[in-house]
Amino acid sequence: MSWKKRISIAVVAFLLVVVAFSLEFMSFGGAFRELTPRTPGVCSTLPLTASAEDIQIDRNRSIAYLSSLDRRALVKGEDVEGTILQLDLTADPLRAMPALVAAPQAFRPHGMSLYRMGDGKQRLFVISHPENAPHAVEIFEQQTDGRFLHLGTVRDPLLLSPNAIVAVGPTQFYVANDKGATNVFERMREFVFRSGLSTVVYYDGATMRVAAEGLKSAVGMGLSPDGLKIHVAETLGKRLSSFARDPVSGELRFVDYVALEGSPDNINVDGDGTLWIAVHAKLLDLVRHFGDAGHVSPTTILRHSAGVTQTVLVDDGKGISAGSVGAVFDGRLYVGSITEPKIRVCRLR
Repeated sequence: MSWKKRISIAVVAFLLVVVAFSLEFMSFGGAFRELTPRTPGVCSTLPLTASAEDIQIDRNRSIAYLSSLDRRALVKGEDVEGTILQLDLTADPLRAMPALVAAPQAFRPHGMSLYRMGDGKQRLFVISHPENAPHAVEIFEQQTDGRFLHLGTVRDPLLLSPNAIVAVGPTQFYVANDKGATNVFERMREFVFRSGLSTVVYYDGATMRVAAEGLKSAVGMGLSPDGLKIHVAETLGKRLSSFARDPVSGELRFVDYVALEGSPDNINVDGDGTLWIAVHAKLLDLVRHFGDAGHVSPTTILRHSAGVTQTVLVDDGKGISAGSVGAVFDGRLYVGSITEPKIRVCRLR
């Protein structure tokens, strides 16, 4: 065989590999997926001044807390700060009100978690990404007027790229890092080849350590009502992984996972253990949406209970784009977005 023919064969083989890889990448990102819109009931929109990437509900007080930040401005490189808002879910109409006595300096909230202590007092744990400072977990305690007072800040090198948080004690918590890469080669492995480099870390009130690793972009977490299981949403793994939790040591042990049709985001857990999972059905649309607000990204909300996963909401992005969280209270589904300054409220039939 001549050297020219060998080169031709090598070039063709290389091109076939590139085409196959590109098609697989596009398929993973949902480029070829067709969605059928679905609503659980009548939906309405509550306008906000900034997007609510995460929602936590205090079921005892019928209050929803919103992680409020103008993330569209942040993507543009603008110097913005955020806050935590609260909604009285018994009010009509709904009205967003301040939930903090005062926000920490350079506060840019992300994932949140509520924790009720033995004396009935509540603490709010919030991940923050301050400009020109390390990632942080801000801890607040609820005051008699219902607002939260800032108590302190936790920083640690293991908070590489914190996204979601689950509080399990007055100062104890787990954090999901959505990225684990520390150099350009690892970033390529993580995002192009979808290698599992992200982690869940545990803070025992004094020190932080890795509790789970090998995860494919851990972006959401939920704690079972008995506190003995933690569920982790892996965006690039398209799966929901479950871990048994030792409440004394904080150690996590992998139990199993459930494959999902799409890339999961935040998880909310009902009192009966039902999981409500926000899913990005078309990840490539989400990436494009970050750069172009006019290009919508579909929103999907799943209900997972007793091993069965059901699709509750499929929005083509016109009702709410880039939906990142779904929380349920008193027969209503509240959907927040990474970028859109509003909440979608849907009645559940």
